[in-house]
Amino acid sequence: MKVQVAISVVAILIGLALMLSGQQMCRTSCWVDNLFRYFLPASLKSLAGGMPSLIVSMAIIGWAVFVSKK
Repeated sequence: MKVQVAISVVAILIGLALMLSGQQMCRTSCWVDNLFRYFLPASLKSLAGGMPSLIVSMAIIGWAVFVSKK
């Protein structure tokens, strides 16, 4: 569980860095960034680059906690 949480924390930091800098996950426009830009309001479109990283890392942490409680 500790390894999964550590990797997820690094992914969260990468996602936050992408969101704060306004950069995208891909160098050119890719479907992941476009998907999040489509669903976010216009004022939050610069955050779309880090959203996939944050969501996946939160899912990994949730899974690690769920599995460790069994």
